[in-house]
Amino acid sequence: MLSFLSPALNAAEGDSVSSGDFTSVEERRLHVRIIEEQDSLIDKKKALVLEETRLEKLKAEVDLKLEEIDRKLVEMERQKMALEALSEENRLEEQQRIKGLGRIYENMDPLLAAEAVADLDRQVAAAILATMKPRSAAKILNGLSREAATEISRLFLAMPAQ
Repeated sequence: MLSFLSPALNAAEGDSVSSGDFTSVEERRLHVRIIEEQDSLIDKKKALVLEETRLEKLKAEVDLKLEEIDRKLVEMERQKMALEALSEENRLEEQQRIKGLGRIYENMDPLLAAEAVADLDRQVAAAILATMKPRSAAKILNGLSREAATEISRLFLAMPAQ
């Protein structure tokens, strides 16, 4: 090791160095510079430790938020499935009601059934007629106005095949 640095290194290691131990002004300047660098490094290390602690805390908070989001996503998915099941149940019930109305209208006098169908929503009327036998539906359509029969027929054609 370089002998002129040994007093400065000893001071850095905690040994006391008196101002008389330096053989030159340059040694003293180097000693002061080393001490300042050590202090600077210690301050930087403290800052890094604080920053690391802060980042670890933030990471823990983010992890908690992610867990909460995951729980909420699971709950939302469960609710979505329940809603879809309810929607399907409602759709099936509506189909059953429409089929029931179709049977009722099939058993009615065609002109009276046409009067009843004329007052319905056109989409509902088309759905009801779609559940009926073609001959019965034709008799009811025949009793409707030309415009109503045309509109219901168009809606019937646009319906998906069942």
